[in-house]
Amino acid sequence: MRILAAFDKFKDSFSAEKACEIVGQASLEIDFQSEVTPCPLTDGGEGFVSILGSCVKGDFIDRIARDSLGVGKQVSFSIVNISELSKDVRNSLELPETGKLAILEMASVCGLQDLDLAQRDPWKTSTMGIGDLLLSSKDCGADFILLGIGGSSTNDMGIGALTSLGLKVTDKKGGEVLLPSPEFWNEVSKIEVTKMKSLPPILIACDVDNTLLGPAGATHQFGPQKGLINDRAEELEEQMVKMTARLSHCFPKAPLKTKDPGSGAAGGIGYGLSLAYDVKFVRGFELVSKWLNIEQAVTRSDLVLCGEGRFDQTSLGGKGPFEILRLAQKHKKPTVLVCGSIETEIIEQLKSSFPLLSCSVLADPSVKLEQNLLQGPDTFLRVCKDEIRFAKENLKVNFSDERDLKFKRIRRLKKLLRPLPRRSNIHKYPVLKWFADTAYRRSYLWSFKGKEVRSALFFGIWISMLPIVGIQMLVVFFFALLVRANLPIIVALQWISNPLTMGPIYFADYKIGMTLIELMNLDYPGNRLLSSDYDWAQFSYRELLRLLDTFPPMLVGGSVLGISLGVIAVFLYKLFSKIYK
Repeated sequence: MRILAAFDKFKDSFSAEKACEIVGQASLEIDFQSEVTPCPLTDGGEGFVSILGSCVKGDFIDRIARDSLGVGKQVSFSIVNISELSKDVRNSLELPETGKLAILEMASVCGLQDLDLAQRDPWKTSTMGIGDLLLSSKDCGADFILLGIGGSSTNDMGIGALTSLGLKVTDKKGGEVLLPSPEFWNEVSKIEVTKMKSLPPILIACDVDNTLLGPAGATHQFGPQKGLINDRAEELEEQMVKMTARLSHCFPKAPLKTKDPGSGAAGGIGYGLSLAYDVKFVRGFELVSKWLNIEQAVTRSDLVLCGEGRFDQTSLGGKGPFEILRLAQKHKKPTVLVCGSIETEIIEQLKSSFPLLSCSVLADPSVKLEQNLLQGPDTFLRVCKDEIRFAKENLKVNFSDERDLKFKRIRRLKKLLRPLPRRSNIHKYPVLKWFADTAYRRSYLWSFKGKEVRSALFFGIWISMLPIVGIQMLVVFFFALLVRANLPIIVALQWISNPLTMGPIYFADYKIGMTLIELMNLDYPGNRLLSSDYDWAQFSYRELLRLLDTFPPMLVGGSVLGISLGVIAVFLYKLFSKIYK
């Protein structure tokens, strides 16, 4: 049975990636022959950078940016080559065929999940860190910027980001406002744009069409979930109207842009940036679907598991899990929606629209929210096991003989590789902990595509033939990063030169090296211990020290032997790839 795990985050409990990992664990416990395709979703919020960047071999870069309270923190963004994107993705973003695209995530720098419940107050939060990230991505050579704006804790119309980019906000005493959050807007007397820095075009991933102001605007629609007290909603709305009037002196289109679809998303960050820069809104899930090729994953699955933390009316407006339901219905796939909570009337609405759908709710109404969040992963695992067990017993899945054999081979290989370190669990190995963060961010280290496998075969075999016992593993770790090779394969190949084979291999290295040295007419003394006519009756321990002289010919011979065997291995890999494609 082929299972598609397509989950968004379960806010304040566990991530989308963790949800997909748990589905894989549940599948192994119920039916190890099942094939699980993980597809963590993001609508521009938490996980946007890691999910998209990892799929296209992006480079992850760490920089310091200010969080929503103005405190510096380390944040990651990804730089990807546009040429690595599919034609469909490039067309949807209107990108050229070459260049660099920076992927940024608002939730990573001023996300709601980073604040304690007591700290959540949109009067006091600011988007200054977004401006910091935009400048950092420009400094890294980005030609375009893709910004995901889900999961924000702010409602400052993007004023904070603009101040980081050169907007000067002065208070009534003539001093510059250092943290221009809404609680200081009453003190603002002057706004200047003379020192605004330039930026490449900005693409904002967003699935919300709300305008900036009004009953369906940023404050009234999203303020309460960010900690806004309902009694102060009108007051904050009034401050935003006044700020719009002030901005109109510098940006004449400021009042008109408040009516743009999406200008109210994430507290108005897109609105603020659009005043000074070339900004375009793109549908978040539509982009992610093309980026991850989700529809193809749906079509080849037998069961679809999807969901998020809370499924409500906003989810019906085009968020990831709802779009998965539509795709599953389109292709007539049995689907299970697993969520932390679902409104009762929505369950009935979904079941009437999607006949092949069943729903499961994780939250226990008799338990406090904090306890439900804490128990979330365990409850989710139990529910997934129940749903997979039910599907296994009731779904009639028919494979053709050829496909059945293919997936059996894949499952056997996965079972064989299960004990090895993987991208998701490498941090659990004490000896590899130092490498865990780098390994997680470089997705190509775990790719079994042709290019990564060929690099691993060639360089792995070459290094295994070199006389560098003791440091081979360290060398191949850095080689995997340098040549973008598959890490498990290049590491496994080092066992070619194990204690049983090391002697013959190094002796062959020495003989080949000495032969080449003689052919080049170089005068290099051979080691007496390794000659066939050595008289062992005259042996002394000093002779062992002379073995150090064998390193240069062994290095030459090992390189020749390793490169030759590496070329042969790559040739055979290409040959068998064509035969068994």
